[in-house]
Amino acid sequence: MTELTFAILKYGFLALLWVFVFCVVRSLGRDVEGYSPRESRKRRQRNRQMKKTASSKPVVATAAKPASGTSGAEVRPTVLVVIDGPLAGTTVSLTSEPVTLGRAADNVVILDDEFVSSHHARVFLDPASGNWAVEDLNSTNGTVVNGQRIRGAVMLPPGVLVRIGATTFELR
Repeated sequence: MTELTFAILKYGFLALLWVFVFCVVRSLGRDVEGYSPRESRKRRQRNRQMKKTASSKPVVATAAKPASGTSGAEVRPTVLVVIDGPLAGTTVSLTSEPVTLGRAADNVVILDDEFVSSHHARVFLDPASGNWAVEDLNSTNGTVVNGQRIRGAVMLPPGVLVRIGATTFELR
């Protein structure tokens, strides 16, 4: 084998090795991006620009319109239903006790998700208004109500989507 052939094989192998490393890193990046509840930097910048151009409105969760044929009377939710995520289909009855959500074993709803804090959020009956509310418990990745990240407690009418990590739930 000549030195030229050996050099070509050596550099060809090195190039294939770098292509393999690039493919592995790209694949890992796509996996992490797919599981991350956080939006990409470009999307966050675009959302910020859209918010600046639009008139600023306070964060108010609005419920879906009642179906035709139902009265406009206020309907009190009785269950918390997990719509999307690993616990999809799970229901929790709402009582006067708060419903806590997080990774820790002492929560009512235990979410096994790396983007969820040990004590992430709680759903509770507000004694002043008599309505249900959701409160973010200073979690790292936040709680999203109706597409907006919340700080503190927000009233939670039936049908409003709440996202914590990869889990989405609503009150019914």
